Amino acid sequence: MKAEKIKPLIIITVLFLLAFAIRAEAYNIGGVPKDSKQFYKDQNGLPYFSEMDSYYNYRLTMNYLHKGILGDTKVNGQNWDLHSYYPPGRPVDYPPLIVYVTSFVYRLVNMFGDYPLTVVAYWIGAIIGSLCVIPAYLFTRKISNDYGGVVAAIIIGFTPVYVSHTYAGFFDTDMFNVILPLLFIWFFMESISADNLKRRLAFILAAIISILLFSMAWVGYIFYVAVIGVFIIVYFLLKHFMGVERKIYKSRVEWLVNQRELSMFLLLIIIGGLLFGLLKGFPALIGSISQLVSGVQLQATAQTTNYPNVYVSVSELQVPTFTEGNPFLPNQASVLGGVGGLLPFLCGLLGVGVLIWRIRSLEAPRVEMKKAKVKRAGKKSKFIKYQQDIPNVEEKKREYLSYLSLICAWLLLTGYAVTKGFRFVSLFAIPLGISAGIFTGYFVEYLKDNLKSTTSIAIVAFIAGILIIYPFKVSVIAKILAGIIAIALILSIKNEKFRATSMMILVTLAIVSAPISGAHALTSSVVPGTDDGMWNSLTWIKNNTSKDTVVMSWWDFGYLFAVAADRPVTFDGGSQNTPRAFWIGKALLTDNESLSLGILTMLSTSGDMAYNTLDNYTNNTSLSVKILTETLGVPKDEAREIMMKKYKLTAEQADNVLRYSHPDKKKPFVLILSSDMLGKAAWWSYFGSWNFDKKEGEHYAYYTSLAASKPEVADGNVTRIVTVNDPSGLVGVLIEKKANETNATIVVVGANGTSEKIKPHRLMLIEGNQLVKNEIVDKNSPFGLLVVGSEGSYMTVIMDKKLEDSMFTKLFLLGGFNQTSFKLLHQEPGVLVWTRA
Repeated sequence: MKAEKIKPLIIITVLFLLAFAIRAEAYNIGGVPKDSKQFYKDQNGLPYFSEMDSYYNYRLTMNYLHKGILGDTKVNGQNWDLHSYYPPGRPVDYPPLIVYVTSFVYRLVNMFGDYPLTVVAYWIGAIIGSLCVIPAYLFTRKISNDYGGVVAAIIIGFTPVYVSHTYAGFFDTDMFNVILPLLFIWFFMESISADNLKRRLAFILAAIISILLFSMAWVGYIFYVAVIGVFIIVYFLLKHFMGVERKIYKSRVEWLVNQRELSMFLLLIIIGGLLFGLLKGFPALIGSISQLVSGVQLQATAQTTNYPNVYVSVSELQVPTFTEGNPFLPNQASVLGGVGGLLPFLCGLLGVGVLIWRIRSLEAPRVEMKKAKVKRAGKKSKFIKYQQDIPNVEEKKREYLSYLSLICAWLLLTGYAVTKGFRFVSLFAIPLGISAGIFTGYFVEYLKDNLKSTTSIAIVAFIAGILIIYPFKVSVIAKILAGIIAIALILSIKNEKFRATSMMILVTLAIVSAPISGAHALTSSVVPGTDDGMWNSLTWIKNNTSKDTVVMSWWDFGYLFAVAADRPVTFDGGSQNTPRAFWIGKALLTDNESLSLGILTMLSTSGDMAYNTLDNYTNNTSLSVKILTETLGVPKDEAREIMMKKYKLTAEQADNVLRYSHPDKKKPFVLILSSDMLGKAAWWSYFGSWNFDKKEGEHYAYYTSLAASKPEVADGNVTRIVTVNDPSGLVGVLIEKKANETNATIVVVGANGTSEKIKPHRLMLIEGNQLVKNEIVDKNSPFGLLVVGSEGSYMTVIMDKKLEDSMFTKLFLLGGFNQTSFKLLHQEPGVLVWTRA
């Protein structure tokens, strides 16, 4: 008895340690070469955060610890962020749970030592993310068994999307997105099945606390209240059509009291709504409900202007395909891969079938009773005997029906959420994992009870052995060998009970092998989101520029800029879907340096005021953009004349716009250009080239060589150098040097192995930091080519022709060649810092 009581505790401990160990593997930053790891660590030897939202959460936590508020200050009683979206900043309307929890843990651990906030923030996501295996196991174990609980815990806790947002170094609110919903629904289901009123009230109160906490972590918390509401509807519909519990009640009150699902839901709504209203205000509660009805809680991608929607460039908001690549393996590109592979998905679907089968099997006694003939006095019918073997038949049917209704409603709603973006696959994996656990629990019990022959046991062991090792990168022979070893292990066990248990363990491992291996592969290839080059550049800005200097770049690193440079930024993850995406993209893409400088001056000094003011006069965003594009690059007097004569603005209107587009007192700014922006060019060029009439942009891209190359072939007086510019190896550059002449061509390899040489539109050659060639080669070619030679090695960059004269190319790739509007302030590996000349 004692062993039975301690077994769940042991399983929970092992599950948590496994989940945490895999997440902790990210600390080793396995995606970085050994000789470069130090470049990706801070001065204390801790790897930088893996994702930029982490720095926003870190800064809010610092504010809370030092100032007692999340913002930099308060404006009209509201928390206000002066570092973000400058000017004028923006309100800190952000779920605060991550700040509160991290601050509490920080203060707690510092009672026993001296731990920087970065250390606490680095590890807390991995700890909280790993905790979800506990409710997943306990929840599923109750309706299934230990095997089912383990499977549910692993599928849910090791879901690729969830692991990728909760490993060490990923400090974001996603850590709460599984544990709190699981606790909420688990406690609610326990309130239904509790055997007395006191326990029911305790569990419903625990459910309410869980959802209130979740409301402080994600604005979409109301989604899970909707899941319970749909569950209730589905439950009563199935109950009616399946004829479960046709009991006659004396009154409606008695009926309501006996409908625990409904009564507990009413308590949840009444008490939970009252507490939420008292804590956050009833308007906030009404707002949550209205947002749920309007369907914007799951994915806020609404665009209220004619500017391009930047959310289309965010990978986790892309709608996933159902399957991609090997369906048996986890990935972050499809629904199947996102839940851990085909096997967990199929088991999840089969779990629904198991619950239906269990309900139907409990109806067998009723059928038997109808067919039974009258027996002699003193004899019991077969049904009565069977009924004694299964006590509380109606109660069990009700329990199974509750779980069936819940799983169906949960899968349906989270399945809909997946159609709004890949990030919601982790929501879908929760009910799928529970359902897979239910199936596994009954499946392994069935195998134990029905597989007795040596042959059948050997077949199961062989298949399980192959499935266990299948996700790992081994040969077919190794997989077959694993199956043979599994057979040998099983058949070597003479004790029938131990053999059955071993077979059940093998089957369980076969189902969860892919999620575990996928999670480990993910965390063992982590690369931090920044490096010393960027951090040192930002530290230089912090120490060498005035406090009112504005940091400008593409949005991805905005949160990092605000933390490390301690300067306001114009564009970050909280303002990515704004008109600034177009204007920053335009400043990077244009070949007009005065226009680029004018855009950056406007944004850093007056923010959105110029185009917002102009929109009020034109009522036409496309026209407003056209006017500003034509005038931002010219002096103020000339711009005024264009606005009045060409576009018929009044003198007052033109002056009002010019106050913001050509400010007299300009704010100092720095423009940060970094190597990562080469890979992001397809997006910043897309938004920067936006056509407001056609509602579309153009993607332009850079294709950099994968590594530096040295001369490899000497043929007479000709030296050849080959670079590879595409991971597939099908695109590269051939450089031929003869005496003082250097020529280069783009090489495209066809599927049949033949190669085609394409002359570049323009060839730019840099030798020893000097631009020695910059000439048009083939005016009809769609690609330009940059060749950079340094210390006997060569790097190449193939680019779309449109990027050849872009300001990004001039400032980052050519080091400011042939422009006079910007001057270089500071340089680090992979990072250049520019300002107004």
